[in-house]
Amino acid sequence: MTLTLPETKFSESELKQELALSLYAACKVTIIQAVHIADIGFFEFQGLLKERQIPQHYDVDDLEQDMRTIRELRELKKR
Repeated sequence: MTLTLPETKFSESELKQELALSLYAACKVTIIQAVHIADIGFFEFQGLLKERQIPQHYDVDDLEQDMRTIRELRELKKR
């Protein structure tokens, strides 16, 4: 998707980050989607959340997915 905006004092990267932070704070996107929108690394995005005091959304589904990933990584390590 292409979005054309009038000239502003913000750079393209700043606008991407602001959009990602706003969408994430409003629970419209996941953290991974927000990272892709912001076009920055995961840990950098987490740092922005901390700076802005935006809580991270982490629920039971996220925990279950993390547990599955850990099990898969353990299986790969055994090979």
